[in-house]
Amino acid sequence: MGCGRVGSALALRLDALGHQVTVVDQNPDAFRRLGAFDGLRVTGIGFDRDTLAEAGIEQADAFAAVRQR
Repeated sequence: MGCGRVGSALALRLDALGHQVTVVDQNPDAFRRLGAFDGLRVTGIGFDRDTLAEAGIEQADAFAAVRQR
C-alpha cells in the first residue's frame, strides 16, 4: 500500500525478483512511478475492505504499508 518513492521502489524490486505484486494507492497519478511493472495497480484506500478484496488480499502472503516522511 502506497506508491510513493519507497512503495514504488519496493514494488519494482519485488516484481523484478519474480513476485506477484499489487500496489494500492488512492492517487492514480502515483502509479506513473512504476513504469514497466507487471503487477496489478488498484486505486483506493488501503484500509478499505473492498479495495483490499480487489487487490487480492485473501491470497496474499505478505502486506506492506509504506510511507515516506
